[in-house]
Amino acid sequence: MNGNLILVSIFLIFLLLTTSFKVNANPGWSDCSFNAIYAPIMDATFFGPDPIGPVGTTLQVNVTQSLSKPTTTFTKLLIEFTDVDAIPICYTRHPLDTNKDNIKDTFLAVVPQFLPNKYLIRVMVIEAGTGDIRNCILFHRP
Repeated sequence: MNGNLILVSIFLIFLLLTTSFKVNANPGWSDCSFNAIYAPIMDATFFGPDPIGPVGTTLQVNVTQSLSKPTTTFTKLLIEFTDVDAIPICYTRHPLDTNKDNIKDTFLAVVPQFLPNKYLIRVMVIEAGTGDIRNCILFHRP
């Protein structure tokens, strides 16, 4: 009986280690803990073009996100370009409709000048009044 329990335990551990966390997003995503932001990860975030175009190119970011509490007049969607140390280069902040419990929309950002060879694109749902970050996803580029 102990042998069977060990085999089942090994199988369960193997299954947990090989089952990936499912997020619908462009490849190269991570949660924002890389930048010491410990907010829940975004549900579905896709952007294009990917790879991004030259300076001035419009980036379309498609977001589908359920929210744990309704939006307020201070709830914003932030699209931010940073260096790998999370130092901001450029950001676009979009207002969201109030009293919504989900987001399903396309948001635009413009590719900034002076992007380093390696940079991050961070998409967040924030409360602008308090600075609270509700949800976040990070894309490592290139």
